Amino acid sequence: MSEFDDLIDELLGDDDATTDVRVVVRRLWFYDFQDAPLRVWDGKGKLFTSDGNEWIGTIDANNRNVHTTPSVQDGRDGTSATYNMSLLLPDRPGYPVGNLYEQLKTEQWRVAGRSLTIYLAVFDVGEALRPQTPIAFFKEMTMLSTKFSEILEPGEDGRPVRKYKTSILAKDGNSGRANVPNGTYADTCQKQRAAELGVTVDKGCEYVASLASRTMQIP
Repeated sequence: MSEFDDLIDELLGDDDATTDVRVVVRRLWFYDFQDAPLRVWDGKGKLFTSDGNEWIGTIDANNRNVHTTPSVQDGRDGTSATYNMSLLLPDRPGYPVGNLYEQLKTEQWRVAGRSLTIYLAVFDVGEALRPQTPIAFFKEMTMLSTKFSEILEPGEDGRPVRKYKTSILAKDGNSGRANVPNGTYADTCQKQRAAELGVTVDKGCEYVASLASRTMQIP
């Protein structure tokens, strides 16, 4: 069993009823920006995980989550949804937020086609953060494009502070599974692909055109 599973067993203990279980699940998001990877988690402060990584909390002092994410769906049927995540970019040592913002904005290749990986972490209710928290893989997506904006918010001393916001569109790895690579569902194209593969007879798409826009009733 993994460290994550061991921790689940530890937190559940001898509880045998769902009303006895008191476990909090948080998500961790790894934005694999080219040359500037960003790890954030839905909590306060820094989280250190057993894989040796450090994650920045996205809940600020006012209990506002500056990381907005949609609910994640199961895309195994091929109908992969498009997800839109928005985040106020944090200032980190070695990655000044202004510089990172300009890099991502002017060099879209740092984002497009890169992976976005989601993990899960569990916590006992009322327990402080552990020195090394185990995590479990949940889902991987591919980032498609980004939008950027700058906003002014009052700082701790009341003076306006410039914040940098990015919105990222992504799809999961199931996107396009229902599509035929490099082709369309047309009879001519299908026979051409079959011939290239050495198949002499392929009638898989021969009746597609005649069945278009028809409703078939099964008795």
